Amino acid sequence: MFNEQAILQVATSEKNAGDFPKVIEGFKAIGVVKYQFLVKEGIYVFWDADGKRMEAQLNGVSKPIVSEISKEKIKSAVKQAQAGLIDFEMFIELAGLAGSALWEADLERMTVTYMTSDLSKLLMEPIPPIASERQ
Repeated sequence: MFNEQAILQVATSEKNAGDFPKVIEGFKAIGVVKYQFLVKEGIYVFWDADGKRMEAQLNGVSKPIVSEISKEKIKSAVKQAQAGLIDFEMFIELAGLAGSALWEADLERMTVTYMTSDLSKLLMEPIPPIASERQ
């Protein structure tokens, strides 16, 4: 279940960044328990419950990371993404412009943590439920 083809199929199912909750459910279904997206490299790193690790480019695009850290900019980027106003490439760019070097999605805790280059926490957000599950 946990292979590059399955991960690629899930990752590329996203029409806009607002589809993120559906992508997360897809990753969970194939056995992913955690992943990181590295902004400067434009790659994902996935882990399963047994600690198996896999790197993949998928739909990632390399973007620069600014040295000036901005919690407000990353909050704005997340809000735009959750509203479906931007695509994934634009989200990566905005994350880099906020000083986020990576984000880590913990699919067991259902959180995403945005981190700086020195791995300091910039922002932690809950992964929202799929739109049809919201009340």
